[in-house]
Amino acid sequence: MTVNQSARNVRLLIGGTDFTPCLISFQGSDSHLDQSGLITFTGQILLGKALGFTQSLDDRKNPGTFCRGKSVTLDIADTAGNLRRHPRGTLRILTPKYDTERQQLTLEVADLITLLNFKEPTDPDKADNKPNGSQSASSVITKLLHETGIESVSGTLPDRLYNYPLNLSGSYLQSVGKLLYANNLVGWIDNQERFRISNVNIQARQSLVGLVVGSNEIWYRRLGGAESPCEKVRAVGTRMVTREIELNSIVTTEQYGSPVVIDPDTSGLIILNQTVETQSWDEDEGIFTIRSEIAKPWGLIVPRVFWDKVDSPPLFQLFLGEVTIEESFFESVEAGGKLKQKVTIYNTDKSGYLTEIEDARPDFIVGNFLGLVNTKQVTETFTYDPKEVLLNKVTQTQEIAVIVLNGSDENWDDWQTIPEYLTISEYKYEEWKQIDKYTWEYSNYVLKPLVKTEGGTDIEYSDDVNERVKQKLALTYDSNEKRRSNSGQETPPAAERRPTDKRIEENPIEYTAYFADPCSGNFKQRDRTYNVEFLAGITIPHAEFFISSDSGANLQLEAIAKREGRLLRSRWQGQEMAGAIANTLLNGYEPLFGVHVTELDGTGQNYLADGCSWVVTAQKAIWSCDGIWVGGSIAAIPVTGNVVIGGVEIPTDGNVVDPGAVNLPYTEIENLSGGMALGGKVISYAYLLSIATGDIQGGMGFGGIAIGSSPIVMSGGMGLGGIATSGSVSTLYWEDFTWDNADWDNLAPSPGWEAINWDAINWDEIF
Repeated sequence: MTVNQSARNVRLLIGGTDFTPCLISFQGSDSHLDQSGLITFTGQILLGKALGFTQSLDDRKNPGTFCRGKSVTLDIADTAGNLRRHPRGTLRILTPKYDTERQQLTLEVADLITLLNFKEPTDPDKADNKPNGSQSASSVITKLLHETGIESVSGTLPDRLYNYPLNLSGSYLQSVGKLLYANNLVGWIDNQERFRISNVNIQARQSLVGLVVGSNEIWYRRLGGAESPCEKVRAVGTRMVTREIELNSIVTTEQYGSPVVIDPDTSGLIILNQTVETQSWDEDEGIFTIRSEIAKPWGLIVPRVFWDKVDSPPLFQLFLGEVTIEESFFESVEAGGKLKQKVTIYNTDKSGYLTEIEDARPDFIVGNFLGLVNTKQVTETFTYDPKEVLLNKVTQTQEIAVIVLNGSDENWDDWQTIPEYLTISEYKYEEWKQIDKYTWEYSNYVLKPLVKTEGGTDIEYSDDVNERVKQKLALTYDSNEKRRSNSGQETPPAAERRPTDKRIEENPIEYTAYFADPCSGNFKQRDRTYNVEFLAGITIPHAEFFISSDSGANLQLEAIAKREGRLLRSRWQGQEMAGAIANTLLNGYEPLFGVHVTELDGTGQNYLADGCSWVVTAQKAIWSCDGIWVGGSIAAIPVTGNVVIGGVEIPTDGNVVDPGAVNLPYTEIENLSGGMALGGKVISYAYLLSIATGDIQGGMGFGGIAIGSSPIVMSGGMGLGGIATSGSVSTLYWEDFTWDNADWDNLAPSPGWEAINWDAINWDEIF
């Protein structure tokens, strides 16, 4: 069809210099909507020698004018003759190519996204997003754009929260695109060189351009090469679940057993061991403490040799018999957070080490054989290399002297008091060395008091108690070993790190969108699957277990699955089209702008403009696109008068059309997922109250309903039930009912959700 492609006034500035007389042509194209999350533009400007133009077009002779990144602006006149910025009229030079024979210069031009897409992180801290808490997608995107060099951002940024480190691979802009795609958005550069963010909605919308076939279109033909649609479109991804960890806690455990271990003549059930473990974390000091208090019956703590020394010994009464305190000291987060030292203090009842002394010096024991004493202390110290690999570990064990001397035929008659001071009972040094790329060597040596080494009890020691103790407790060589391996068996253990109050888990999720069309049969195309990165995270409090199926990540996948399914359908039956650049397009362009086409038979069809191409020459100024068909209008509504587009009030000129109600040749099936809940309460006792048996018979039912003009897939639910009365379980069997007398045509419906008094339910007792 012949349309008005008449020449328009144009203005071309390169680096602020007017090159309009030299302009031969401008042409370029937008990229198509895809999974990159970005719409980019690349094109060419052809310049030729002009009469009276003094500047050289040869980039060798005029090198500073055509440098990479130099700004290019293109303005064209609207129908009233006023110069306005071309929809893709703010660009940057990529490369100049001068043709000596023709004396013409071809400039490869592009938008800022294409120009800056080479920028990648070189600093590891900038390559990974490591939030202290939750960060919104908007803050991450703004940071990445800043690193790229783009400061001007327009549009609504996504507000999804990311509470886990994002592995930002590739360039900064590629990561921005992934974030935008995950949030069903697209980024592009407008003609004011702002980074714009637009929502992707594959549905009919108010048009910016109106075409009438046979009147003002340049071409209007079926789009070829589109991918075939399918019935199921699946979006998959990984939802990162951050589970809160309670570092400060108190846990009590009890073990029960028969008292015959203490008194063979006693029966029943008693607590044999009660442990209270208290964990605490000091974030400022980097100290993690575990305190374990173990209580046992008195008769299990105190050796039998001391029972006769107590009137009416409380054999079965719980007493605190052991307290262990483990303190782990960690580096600061900035230093790596590695474990520097671990100190474990053991406090046990002194009666445990007085058995030997009791025979030799009973005078020491009178009224002095009960109570907790610091009997042992183990200190482990770790040293790492700059790469945080463990170099050596030193373990120093201290025990009170009386424990070390026990079993060494010590003459306790020489002592005035019990030696209850700490002394080194073992010193162990461990070292790891890397021999080559694959081989590690492990070595250690152990020092012990002389009396604890092999043959140490056979030595004849001094008769003087002070000299004898020095000899027995003096550290000496005990053992050593050295091993090598190239199979990984001798590699140093990984460094233990500061405890965290959060744990990140990977949770694969997916959403399937269903599409039906009038073509029935079993010859559908294969399903399509789209992988979506950077799904929003979710935080689960430590007291909860289940994860919501309606989280932000689930909603993201639902939006992407529907978007990609609609795109497949709409491109499959799309149209190529072209026309003159309308005033409305000059002011309101954005990717996927609406196009309304009135066909020869008078029907109105609606499209979204994808992959637009642009041409400006001395003879024409046109646009073309691949039209994504989003349905036929039942009764389109032309918008008359003036409209405000891009902040400017302009006449609609028949281009702006409200699509009204739209018919689509396919049906998008809505998924409604059901659910199931099971609950119960368990009351535990230390012993059985009674023994009873009974049967319980449950039931199960599934149901669904479809209401409305569009198909709905509704999953049913399941319920199990039973009742217990009078200490036994009542039974209700299938055969207890007279099913033949049931009026199946007039069954009363089961109670609906609203029939239950939910406020009366004790939700705290539902698991």
